[in-house]
Amino acid sequence: MTAVPQRCSIFCAIVDNFGDIGVCWRLARQLVAEYGVDVTLWVDDAALVAKFLKRAQAELCEERIEGVQIGIWSSSWEPSATESDAIISSNLLIEAFACALPETLLSALGAAARVPIWINLEYLSAESWVEDHHLLASLVSLPGRADPAQKTFFFPGFTARTGGLLRESDLLVRHTLWQREEQIERQRLLTELVPALNGSLTNDLVLVSLFTYESESLGGCLAAMAQDHVPTLCLVPEGRSLSSVQRFLELPDALRVGEAAVRGALSIAVIPFLSQDDYDRLLSLCDFNFVRGEDSFVRAQWAARPLLWHIYPQQEQAHLQKLDAFLDIQGEESQRENAPQAASSMALRQFVRLWNLGEDCQELWHHLRPQLPELREQAGKWQQHLAEMPDLAANLMRFCHTRSR
Repeated sequence: MTAVPQRCSIFCAIVDNFGDIGVCWRLARQLVAEYGVDVTLWVDDAALVAKFLKRAQAELCEERIEGVQIGIWSSSWEPSATESDAIISSNLLIEAFACALPETLLSALGAAARVPIWINLEYLSAESWVEDHHLLASLVSLPGRADPAQKTFFFPGFTARTGGLLRESDLLVRHTLWQREEQIERQRLLTELVPALNGSLTNDLVLVSLFTYESESLGGCLAAMAQDHVPTLCLVPEGRSLSSVQRFLELPDALRVGEAAVRGALSIAVIPFLSQDDYDRLLSLCDFNFVRGEDSFVRAQWAARPLLWHIYPQQEQAHLQKLDAFLDIQGEESQRENAPQAASSMALRQFVRLWNLGEDCQELWHHLRPQLPELREQAGKWQQHLAEMPDLAANLMRFCHTRSR
């Protein structure tokens, strides 16, 4: 790729805990590592970002982290002359998830000799309308500027007519290496995350990661795991899932990091919130991943393991339309690749949808668990299908190259 941007400013307003910052951070560090772009990531919640990056808050802006400069902004922010100059001199300005730049910065852009390539990076969706809206331009009137500036909508997606998905150049290689020696890597992972197990791991153990929102469906699913004739270990990163786990266990307080509980064939262990790279490894080594939001949802697909997507609930169940769009596009590819596996694919689809409706999924898990090997094969084919398309960062750089000619 030639003529990539030399400098990029990414603005992120953190809405959904670590979901928004997770996407922006992956994009920022990939642009630095693979394209040599000088990236400043502007965030509006320093405390949450410090926790996300496992850094002291006072250290965030002092030095680059993995090559990325961190800046702090807010809706009422008045950037200094130095900050405004740095942003205006960027070749690329990314407004992540329609976060709305502050008026002071818009005024500075209006007074500038030129406006950077301006991208509105949208949320991920598999809905068909995304293809028609990807790369649509919007004219923006800026204070003090006679001619409107152009802002382009950039939609991540699952087809060649969208912006694609975030995928580092070495990601699939890492998954291959983790999964090549799966039992050894699992032993190592569990020794690190759950020392109380002393690295014990049976060949028939079903390893599950659970990173969801609060769920009425979780109790029945955990009950099914407890009743199974094969052992299941459920790894739960600290977060919103724990309140639902607590209800199932009927404990007065939620489990804390390092603590575990056993119910029948099910063991539940709470693990610390992982770095993004460590979370990728966890997804790669589990037999089934419960994920939520956008970042973990995409990463679970690259892990080539069966997954349940707990989509963020919206009013009037608007989120179910987005969920069905993804299930439809994935199901079409599954049927095209291997028609005899359509039954297990439909069973997983029913499980995912009823979970997102808050229904009892106990019997569904009993039915689904024996089909995990077949579902793993399908997940691998879905991963390869997605990998045939350019990733989001590559598509973004290609667009910038086209605009700068």
